[in-house]
Amino acid sequence: MHDVDNWLLCDPTPYFMEPGEYTIDVIQDGEELDSNESAAFGVPVLSIKAKNSLIGLPEVDEPYYHVVLEPVKIENKQVDQDHFVMIIETQIDCVDEERSEFQKYEENDPVRPDKAGQYRGFFNLVIDPSKTGDHHIFRLKNHLGSIIVSEEAKRRFEDAGVTGAVFDSVNGDQATVA
Repeated sequence: MHDVDNWLLCDPTPYFMEPGEYTIDVIQDGEELDSNESAAFGVPVLSIKAKNSLIGLPEVDEPYYHVVLEPVKIENKQVDQDHFVMIIETQIDCVDEERSEFQKYEENDPVRPDKAGQYRGFFNLVIDPSKTGDHHIFRLKNHLGSIIVSEEAKRRFEDAGVTGAVFDSVNGDQATVA
């Protein structure tokens, strides 16, 4: 992304969510997808088809509340449809630690002592649905690289034929690496 602190797209401050247009460069050319992530910080980039499939979800319909979809200009590639960067404001602490397998950063971590207590990675991520409320799209608190979507959001992508989206189970029924 040009001239944007990409961390703000993963962990936006309350006043960051202002309308704007972003520009991204294509680093690796290939088939145009409806759902992709920027290489830096896992910021979702959605086509108009993917964006439209989410219309009707409260996070998307209520402007600047939970999920913001802002226009993105893609440089170095001719694209067939409009694309949008997805800024996800909501972070939920909902890991079922009893059923999940994970590592956390330690206090004396030689590389990232500033992240002590946060999740370093997951071998099997299990979400406690009693903690997610009515949210359909959110980031995992203390592991912002993990984007969680509800079965409803997943179904909408699948029904619309959205290409590029990859879903891993967070129900404890298969090993997940995030």
